[in-house]
Amino acid sequence: MSARLRPAAALVIAAAIPGAVLLPATAHADTAPLLRVELTAPASPAPLTRGGATETFELTVENPGDKARAYHPWLLLEEAGPSPLQTADVVLRVEPVDAPATASFVGHQDGGFQGMFHPAVGSVGDGFQVPAGGELTWKVTVGLTADYPTVNGGFTLTAASTQPELEEAKSLGFSVAPQNKPGAFRTWFEKAGACEGGDATSCQKLNLHYKVDGHGSFTHALNTQLLASYGSGVRNPGLTVQARVDGRWQDVEGDVHTFRLPRVAAGFGADSGERVVPLRFTLAADTKVTGPTGVTLRTETGLESGNTYAFAGTEDTVITLGPARSTPAPSATPTAQPSSTPSATPSPSATSSAPAAPATTAAATPATTTTGALAKTGSGSGTFVYTGMAAALIALGATAWFATRRLRGANG
Repeated sequence: MSARLRPAAALVIAAAIPGAVLLPATAHADTAPLLRVELTAPASPAPLTRGGATETFELTVENPGDKARAYHPWLLLEEAGPSPLQTADVVLRVEPVDAPATASFVGHQDGGFQGMFHPAVGSVGDGFQVPAGGELTWKVTVGLTADYPTVNGGFTLTAASTQPELEEAKSLGFSVAPQNKPGAFRTWFEKAGACEGGDATSCQKLNLHYKVDGHGSFTHALNTQLLASYGSGVRNPGLTVQARVDGRWQDVEGDVHTFRLPRVAAGFGADSGERVVPLRFTLAADTKVTGPTGVTLRTETGLESGNTYAFAGTEDTVITLGPARSTPAPSATPTAQPSSTPSATPSPSATSSAPAAPATTAAATPATTTTGALAKTGSGSGTFVYTGMAAALIALGATAWFATRRLRGANG
């Protein structure tokens, strides 16, 4: 896998950085030759094992030009499998062989695992000066800890740059034993119709499915956010969400637009079968909605802790909800009695509301049983917040975003 990096991309990167000043391309035309990066083959061809031996290779960057040129190294690890990686899942070390003293660290962007290194006497984001006609070399060590998720298989490690300064990025592939065939995580909505005892718009049901195809399981628990959006002009729909947990309906905490659904415990994987979470939706009694309105629902799923980037989700599903309808009161007409009867049988009292809908029952298979308490809603944000990345890496965010999209796009 390789990606062609072009100097013209610098203008796109600048556009992504707030406050950047764009100048005509001719103002800073760079005709100097681009840097060349080379990777040696790993010292051992054996697959990596979780908690086992590490592997090493050398990374060399060469400057064919007649002027010194900066190199801003960036190691991208693209795993084969659905689970985002935590910082502690992979061993990564970078040591100078014929290069200045080097500092390195691991970060995450868009859920991806990336290694960064820079001059030890400088700051994060600083580049190495590659002398004219010269080269720099580092030894890179890679390995897996015991926590590397079994739902993931091998991975590709790509040596790229955070700047458009390389002729071409270079990659190495690593296999993983004993299981090297990654699983595939799927989640989707299934419409289940109106709630029992309710009409088609006052209460709607959906079943949320989770399934891992293939092999392995997730090391961490999974959290799912339900995101709701409404038609134009709807300000306070008063959406109420319930999930069937431990055999009974429980309210899901949320802020009208974002709800935190029951967590999926760590260890969920191919051997867990299909998990189904029954959900039902109504509008609150004080809703400002006066008639049937469309509600668009989707979910985002990520790891519960650490690198919590949402790596999967459902497609948009639209249901129609409206205010609950009242059941007309029965007639209070007294029953005629013979004149000899001292008094008439009293008529039934009138009622102005419909009887409560009985709780629905999940499908009678082990997969449809949802257990465990509902997760608490955090900040109410519509997206997962991921941590573990050094604060200084934020300054590289716009560049990293562009580079990784360019790399992935060029390599399918």
